[in-house]
Amino acid sequence: MCVLFLFIVEVSQYILNPPMEQIMEDVICRRYHPDHTIAMPQLHDSRCKDTEVQKTLAMVRSWSTSLDMLLPLFVQISFGVVADKYGRRLVIFLSLLGCCLEQVWITVVLFFPDTFPIWSILYGSIFLLIGGGSQMVVAMISTVVADVVPVSERTGTFYLIYAMNLLISIAVNPLAAFLLSIDPWLAMWIGNTVLTMGMLSSALIPETLKFRQAVDNKRRGQDYSSAAQQESQLPSKQFPSARELAQRAWFSVKNDVSHVWRFIFTSKTVVLLLLAYGPFYLIKLTFVLDILQYMTRRFNWEWSTATYVNTVSSLAGVFTLLVLLPLSSAVLTKRFHFNSIKRDLFLARASIVIFIAGSLFTALAGVPWLFVCAMVITNIGVGVSSLCRALLNAVVEPHTVATLNTTMSTMETLVGFLGAPVMGWLLSRGMELGGVWMGLPYLATTLLGIAVMTALAFVRV
Repeated sequence: MCVLFLFIVEVSQYILNPPMEQIMEDVICRRYHPDHTIAMPQLHDSRCKDTEVQKTLAMVRSWSTSLDMLLPLFVQISFGVVADKYGRRLVIFLSLLGCCLEQVWITVVLFFPDTFPIWSILYGSIFLLIGGGSQMVVAMISTVVADVVPVSERTGTFYLIYAMNLLISIAVNPLAAFLLSIDPWLAMWIGNTVLTMGMLSSALIPETLKFRQAVDNKRRGQDYSSAAQQESQLPSKQFPSARELAQRAWFSVKNDVSHVWRFIFTSKTVVLLLLAYGPFYLIKLTFVLDILQYMTRRFNWEWSTATYVNTVSSLAGVFTLLVLLPLSSAVLTKRFHFNSIKRDLFLARASIVIFIAGSLFTALAGVPWLFVCAMVITNIGVGVSSLCRALLNAVVEPHTVATLNTTMSTMETLVGFLGAPVMGWLLSRGMELGGVWMGLPYLATTLLGIAVMTALAFVRV
């Protein structure tokens, strides 16, 4: 059921993102050129690639992403605690509900451009206070995997999940491009429908919290009956006062926050791996959010053409995750006798070196064929995040896995909130400067890749 759920949600995102960007560009273009006709993809208006239009598009998208990261930050730790106490499925459903409501708001704003200014899109981020946003969905899926998959098999599982993501992009991107060539709004309506189906399907995901609790209790030499007996012996009040409830809530928040603080900073290995994972998340975010707009402006491509090209580079990622990394893992384990943690650390270090090279070539490539080659090289290094996540899940105690994944989700939120506007500004500034400087955001991701490589170099396991 987890696989089916992920499939539905990912399909919706790959269908939604390209048309949403094209429609936003369309609306912004008419703001600068009142005679521009909206919702006519067959009529190519070169004025929509003007610097001012593209700068506004870049900043609207980057600030929208930033708010999508900021607002959930206030509730993510709390929902992490809810996941550990009441179950992962509830948090997944609430997170997707918030995402669906935000997408509905964006659709309304874009459908009525004469009523709502384009910057009204930013108000949709308020809905992500319900559930904690898409980062909580990722965190809970990782927690479900950690609940039921042994440590020795988690890396392979994370490979498969990420590979499935790329396979879906390969399958769905051509469909999204085809729909774009017909009418971007057709793709928007289909994407919204599929996202709603994904939210409803989350109710069918098996709950793994009891499984995790059973494993932890067995590990500690306890069972549920003794725990229940101890709980039943504690004095209780059926109707606590409002003051008592407030005191309990405040104590719980302080206790949980202090636990997370100690959990993070008492382990040098965890700190270094998080310092590697955080910047790489911003690198991935920049490639996901900006690459289509970058291609359409730098090479003067249609949005549908850029979507097709993006599919080609994803093939390299699938090959890496399904063939190259598993094969390398087998060689390191059987021939060189690496344990799972040392093996994953070695592969993470090798992957980030490849990714740095690809990112640099992406920034400097001035012709389409060289750019496609650079994207292929970049996608060979896509395993870094999966490897870092597997390493982090392997080095912490089992009963802290949900806290770990929530901490990672919070770090993603902070990095995205602070980094998305900066990357949006670099994209718009690069468009102003022109030439090789159009690749400015990808020069920045190259520097971030070097920072990731440095953090991984100091990890000792």
